[in-house]
Amino acid sequence: MDFHIDDSTRELCTLVRDMGQRLVTDDSLRELDARFGPGTEAGGTDRSTARFHARFWDELVRAGVPAALAPERLGGAGLGVVGEALVMRELGRVLAPVPLSAAVRASWLLEAAGLTDRATAVAEGREIAAVSDGNAPEVDWAPIADVLVQTSPENGQVDVSDRAEVTVERTVPVDFSCAGLVTGPAGESVALPGAAAESDALRRRVHLSAHQWGVIEAALERTAAYASTRHQFGRPIGSFQAVAARLADGSIDVDAVRLSTLRAAYELDSCGGEPGATTRAAVASAHFWACDAGHRLAHTAVHVHGGVGLDRSEPAHRYFLAAKAGEFRLGGATRQLIDLGAVLATHGDPWEYSA
Repeated sequence: MDFHIDDSTRELCTLVRDMGQRLVTDDSLRELDARFGPGTEAGGTDRSTARFHARFWDELVRAGVPAALAPERLGGAGLGVVGEALVMRELGRVLAPVPLSAAVRASWLLEAAGLTDRATAVAEGREIAAVSDGNAPEVDWAPIADVLVQTSPENGQVDVSDRAEVTVERTVPVDFSCAGLVTGPAGESVALPGAAAESDALRRRVHLSAHQWGVIEAALERTAAYASTRHQFGRPIGSFQAVAARLADGSIDVDAVRLSTLRAAYELDSCGGEPGATTRAAVASAHFWACDAGHRLAHTAVHVHGGVGLDRSEPAHRYFLAAKAGEFRLGGATRQLIDLGAVLATHGDPWEYSA
């Protein structure tokens, strides 16, 4: 296994990080909270009121980030799921509310279904996509989407609908992100080749794990910085053994999420579009760590910050909400252990003879 990052991927991640740090500031997120956040849950029914960072999204599209992560047949850079995961990490670090994961997944699904023009429109940012696997009625980014893509792993097809063809009822996730309940006709149904639907489901889980990696990594950095400047009894609270131990445990947790997420992305890249036991186990393992570590670090950040950690005027609370939302979207640590146990019970240890 080679976790070496090529120059193209590194340059893309650097670009996304620089744009994110410049545009997705605490002030800009505070403005989005005023649009759709605590106390404003009645809004969010269109792009002008949804918790959507339109300026950052426009910059990502202008820089060609969604296009770079699209299939190579659409002009993508061929960075693989590993490249996608590293970019999603950068979005998580700044809590960027943009539909990049949905754009990447939709472009791959639409291209696999032979809907090349629609896939290109999504990859180039001319249309915003929302993607559902059909198992949950709540769909991220549905309220502002132009096209809704729903996979059906059971029958190996994808349903494509225009936003005007369906009804979307806005929901309120724990992090106040953009999501809604979708009802209405299924739209155009197109067969998918091979295991494309399952590959998409696994890609989504890797994206979520990578985003959680970025969230908890940045939360730990902010918490450590706060612990070095907040004084109690005449000394920084980070010098107290109990606080230092929790921060050290958090560093181990971040490394566990990093390594398991990259392993899952690597396995998905290596499976040739036909996920097997090794890929499924790697994704379940990454999910377990993202859920378990996300839970611990979210609470560590709040506890070390004290009352500031829950003050809406400070940024720390957003990382807590984002980490909890990531945990819920992933299905919780127990769900991932059940999935991993099923793989082990059916196939044995898929890594027993792995390199």
